[in-house]
This record gives sequence, structure tokens and C-alpha cells, in this order.
Amino acid sequence: MTEPRSVQSLHASAPVADMHCHPGLSAIYLRRDLSREHRPPTFWNPFRQQLDLPRAHRHGLRVMTATVYATPALPGPRPRAMALNMIDAIDAAVARTENSVVARERGSVAPIFAAGKLAVLHAVEGGHHLGGSLEAIDELAARGVRYLTLTHFVHNGLAQPARLGLYALLRGQPGLTAFGREVVKRCEAHGVLIDLTHCSDRSFADVATVATKPLLATHVGCRRFFATERNLSDEQLRLIAQSGGVVGIISWSWLLKRRGLRATREDFLDTLVHAASVAGTNHVGIGTDFDGMVWSAAGVRDASCYPSLTTGLRARGFTDNEVRAIMGGNYLRVLREAV
Repeated sequence: MTEPRSVQSLHASAPVADMHCHPGLSAIYLRRDLSREHRPPTFWNPFRQQLDLPRAHRHGLRVMTATVYATPALPGPRPRAMALNMIDAIDAAVARTENSVVARERGSVAPIFAAGKLAVLHAVEGGHHLGGSLEAIDELAARGVRYLTLTHFVHNGLAQPARLGLYALLRGQPGLTAFGREVVKRCEAHGVLIDLTHCSDRSFADVATVATKPLLATHVGCRRFFATERNLSDEQLRLIAQSGGVVGIISWSWLLKRRGLRATREDFLDTLVHAASVAGTNHVGIGTDFDGMVWSAAGVRDASCYPSLTTGLRARGFTDNEVRAIMGGNYLRVLREAV
């Protein structure tokens, strides 16, 4: 379906940004060349590609946060080394394209966007990649990492994760540890933002008392629709807004809607509208978690969805300026303020 020209123009003028996706997982584990176009999944298929560099650019994505993740449970290089390997693989794929550039330096996103190209940012999901070393933050920051998701499914010595299924048995002690506090301070000193996704309520509250920079929650849902600790409460939405930060809404059906394997684009938009009504339109964005092994909602299943999200926001009554802000402007503002 072709979008009305006014919506096409709006989408083309927006700094469309995905705050959280995982192209590096398939680049490393499936040896997939992200500089080439791949077939998308019809429903859920982790061996199909939800986004690659050509499709992302063609459908209007202008800022891709390529988040690296290595599970400590798999054999092979330690997580820190694997994270660097994924960054290398992403950089190499970008170098093979004409329409994408790694935005390694602060302030480099705007010129890349102005040139009509896709800016690729680096992020790291899980403090276990630090290996207990504050110096690892220095190394990752030097590689252009823009944010660190503090914790993930199991306790990593930094912060307790949110309760999630059987992983609840491995949550560890509540809250932010002493080392976790040092990590927050060291990240902020390097302009690396803290992502509170996956944090338990206690960890979230502890970080909010320590952090001095805008906070992120890059790929979450709202408890208004599914009351799980993995989603954000209205109070947490307000805390992120008060910090000047941004909340990215995830495409994962289960977090968008209880019994959520049937979630749709409208459920995604419902969640986004609720987050905007609580936190304000200047503090919400999109963090799909594409290629992160999640069952995405119908209509939000691969890179071709980005234009339809612009259409959906316009249909929900947001102004053009609000749409541009939600589709990426808010995230870019916070990235500028992190320095």
C-alpha cells in the first residue's frame, strides 16, 4: 500500500531512529552479510533477517543502534571479546555499503542524516561484557559505544534484573551494587548513557538516584497493558522524563499485550501513545529489538514497518513535529546531551 504523499514527505523528513536492534547477532553467529538484502520473516523465524543495511535505508531508517550482545552461557570468546568482534563485524558491513556510515564520533549523526545516509551507532547490552573491569568502559567508549544496558536476564555483579520466567531464579541480590554505581559514574564520564531496560524496580530506583545524565529505557513495554516487571510503570515513565531521557517501545508481542503472541501494530501504537501521555511526547521513541530473538507484533516485524509507524502516529493525532520527535528526534536530542 502506498502512503499518502504528505505522510511520505513527513517520514522522509524525520530522523527515523531505532534505539535498539541486534544485527550483530546474525553477523557473528549466522555469518550473515548485513550489507546485502535478506529475506524477512513471515511470522517468527530467528533464521530470517528482520533488518539489514539496504532494507533499513530504503524504508527510511536514518539512525540504527546496533546493539551487541554475547551470552555468557555459550562457549567461545569471553563476552567482552565477543562484543568487540561484533562491533568489528558491523563496522565491516557498513564499510561495504554506500548508504550507511558508522557514527563513531559525538556530533556525527546530524551530518550523516543531512547527507541522506543511515547512521549506525554502537551499544552494548549487559554489564557482564565489562568482565568486572571499569577500564573496559574506556575501551568500549573509544569504539563509539553510546549506551550500556546495565543488566540483562541474570545478575551480573552490577544490578539485579527484572523478574522474567525461570530467569527469576538467577536474579541475585536486589538493587545496584557498589561496582554498579562505579560503572554508572564511569559511563557518564565518557558520555555513555545508561539503559535501564531489564532492570528490577529496585535497580531502576537506585540508578535514578545516582545518574546525572538523561536515562534511557530503549526496548520496553508499559505495565498498563501487561503488568510484568520487565515493562515500565507510569512512575518509571515519569522518572525517565524527569531525567530528560527517552523510552523506546519494543516490538515484542508478549510485552505489548498479555497473551501477546497475537499483538498487532495497533497494540504497539497503543503502548506508544500511553507512554507519550504519561512521559510526554518529548520522551518516547522506538526500540524494536529486531533480530534479538523476539516474536514481533504483526505489522512491526521487519524494516519495512518504519513508514507505517509514521502513518500510524499521524492517524493517532500527533502533529508533524511530534511525529518527527517520536520517530527519532527525541533520541538524537538525548545523544547530543550525553556529552
